[in-house]
Amino acid sequence: MRYEKVIIGGGMVGAALACALESSSSEIALIDAGLNNFEDQRLIALNHSSYTLFKNLAIWPALKPFATAIQEVHVSNRGHFGITRMRAEELGVDVLGYVVPAKEINRALYQKLAAAKNINLLRPAQLTALKQESSHVTLTLKSDSTIQTLEANYAIAADGTQSTVRELLAIPTEIIDYQQKAIVTITELQRSHRNIAYERFLSNGAIAMLPLADQTVATIWSSNEKNSDALLQLSDDEFLEQLQQQFGYRLGHLIKIRERFVYPLKFVKAKEQINQRVVLIGNAAHTVHPIAAQGLNLALYEIAILAEFFSQQTTEHFSLANLAEQFQQQNASLNLSHRLTQLFSADFFGIKIARQMGMFGLDICQVLKQRFGKRVLGKIGRLPSLLVDEI
Repeated sequence: MRYEKVIIGGGMVGAALACALESSSSEIALIDAGLNNFEDQRLIALNHSSYTLFKNLAIWPALKPFATAIQEVHVSNRGHFGITRMRAEELGVDVLGYVVPAKEINRALYQKLAAAKNINLLRPAQLTALKQESSHVTLTLKSDSTIQTLEANYAIAADGTQSTVRELLAIPTEIIDYQQKAIVTITELQRSHRNIAYERFLSNGAIAMLPLADQTVATIWSSNEKNSDALLQLSDDEFLEQLQQQFGYRLGHLIKIRERFVYPLKFVKAKEQINQRVVLIGNAAHTVHPIAAQGLNLALYEIAILAEFFSQQTTEHFSLANLAEQFQQQNASLNLSHRLTQLFSADFFGIKIARQMGMFGLDICQVLKQRFGKRVLGKIGRLPSLLVDEI
């Protein structure tokens, strides 16, 4: 069967792209190797632009009951002076972003896709071969014992860090193993978090505390592998004691933690994001450290660019080469996450002093704070229409 576009990967990124393209009249296939994504335990920090995109895709009403607003961001470095604070009203917005469970985002996206007439969901189906011709892409899928061949004008890879598409096309990839792991859990509090998101840098990692409902926070503790493994061996009470000691008392007394999950941390960047008729987005193109909470937000920015790009191109003047320039904006955010990881893991005296002065200066200089704040909000440069409020 022939499609206009085939999306490989049915996670949040692939499903969100399918929703963004749903208003077009072209036939689209969404290929997913799994059965569903409704058990994803991650907690996602959406910036303001991502929140706007979900509003414009008309799925925010389904997400709102599960979303907790971030009104302020508080960044500190344990054992050193220098604090950076950023409030929504300082940046001229009603909210900096929201924390939403990943499984609810998946559920809302697939509810919308279920009503789409031009989206064909192929699941479970595994991509086994991909061949590019001058006029189309040929994809071979395996589902149970059935082999199926599709043709598409364009293919978009949203199949994650271990991208099959990237491997089949032999796209060179830069990989940096941070030799770190992120431990993710939910922590119950004695008092309200007041909708403040905290990032606390440590000598060997960082702790993020993101506001959730009912006096709870999403806790993401990234650290070197040795320390992470040791933390995972602790009982819940022992882990909570260490968390309190390292994070401090800005959230008061920590009462209890829930189940812990662990994720290895790597930086992965494809050397080519556009390869003839194939586009890589999300983790397939770049997997980043969670230190700046940019992963899904970068992908949603790319989705907004792609949706606008496809809607504006005519058959006579269509070229994916024109898309490359529009992807350059997200490289600044990509580099931000990587450089922050390097900056706050450096143990040299001069670097320590510089980062403390930088944090202090950012907090008192409104011009710098406004510029940094716009990047945090995802509001840099000309915004694609899906990221503009009330399109």
